[in-house]
Amino acid sequence: MPLPHARYIVLNHDGEWKINLDNRYYGPFATQRAAVDMATDTAKKAGSAGYPATVLLMNGTAFETLWSSVPGHPE
Repeated sequence: MPLPHARYIVLNHDGEWKINLDNRYYGPFATQRAAVDMATDTAKKAGSAGYPATVLLMNGTAFETLWSSVPGHPE
């Protein structure tokens, strides 16, 4: 059975930068960069443990892939 895909979504929620993972919010972070760095560090650890992991930046309704351990996604 494949491991679940961990999608770390960085977004501005209620005026604060947060990370959404499995519909749970983490943060707030002082800046977008701080949230992206934390999400990427955590996703890399998950990837090293064998979990497929991706960091996405949410801009409105669009998503930009910032990092992924999944083949075929940009890193």
